[in-house]
Amino acid sequence: MKYLSKFLLSFLFLIAVASCTNTENEKADLRLKIDSLEIKVLNGTIEMLDNRIPLQLGKMMKDYARLYPQDSVTPVYLFKAAQIEVNTGQSIQAIATLDTLILLQPKHKIVPSVLQFKAFIYDDRLGEYDNAAKVLDELINNYPDAGVDIIENAKAYKASLGKTPEQIILEMELAEKSDSIKK
Repeated sequence: MKYLSKFLLSFLFLIAVASCTNTENEKADLRLKIDSLEIKVLNGTIEMLDNRIPLQLGKMMKDYARLYPQDSVTPVYLFKAAQIEVNTGQSIQAIATLDTLILLQPKHKIVPSVLQFKAFIYDDRLGEYDNAAKVLDELINNYPDAGVDIIENAKAYKASLGKTPEQIILEMELAEKSDSIKK
């Protein structure tokens, strides 16, 4: 009986090790497929008028994130998947993908850039200036250590929401005149 117990424990251990090895192999295979397809898309070897391949790439990246949510490459894949979605006219889906990224890894260093991109989608693609402003406020208030440049850009971007380029230029010219008068 004692030998049978040791045998069963050894057998279960081997199954667990084999299972982990298979999982790691599957993970590596999926990353290889994603990276290979990404290179083809970026090098232009795939006809860009056909959205099927970029959308397939985005789906593979999101599948990877679903399977391996805490993997170090997951935030990067989700960010790229959202970029693909925006470029293929799926802005609402891109926002959902970015929200998933933030939910999975809210402390990741890429999150401030993710919030900037999310604000851009609301502003430029959807014309939802109030939502863009809320996202920029989230960036400014919740990620003060993101860097002075990112925070200052977010503040400037928020101030320009809903304004035409002409309005922004006029405001800049007025600010310059005001500064020169003060000196």
